[in-house]
Amino acid sequence: MSSIKEKLKQEFLADVVLSETPKTITIITSQNAANLIDFLSKKNIDQINIYPDINNELSLQSDLYIVLEDANLNVSDIGTIKNVLSQKIIVFQSKNKNNINAKDLIKLGLQKEFESKKDGFHFYTYNLKTYNNKRDWNNPKGWANPENFNKFRW
Repeated sequence: MSSIKEKLKQEFLADVVLSETPKTITIITSQNAANLIDFLSKKNIDQINIYPDINNELSLQSDLYIVLEDANLNVSDIGTIKNVLSQKIIVFQSKNKNNINAKDLIKLGLQKEFESKKDGFHFYTYNLKTYNNKRDWNNPKGWANPENFNKFRW
């Protein structure tokens, strides 16, 4: 079962690395990540950092943060990564292995990319570039009927 999870991780990460071309990656995990590092090192990445958790001293900005399912993070930690340390995040979760609830991740703006109800494995992503796409109507000309300004009293 874990080999299926590893394959899913690698396929998804390969797509992200290919499309986003990050030069620095930070991985939050306390497990052995040798296979993941070996896989990522073949993808033209300049720097890969690994930390067991987020602490107050950690202020290392990276192009991509990867939070594996064994990481013991809370909502505040994910918010710190999202708002201060990186514009792209991938959070992998397994059933009952994380303090973070799926609703909290959605509230933070992360999107669910994959879910396996069978074994409880799922992952979420956040990318600032694609989070809030610019819309044609979202400009001053489209607000509150500008043709009626100075004609009617609201």
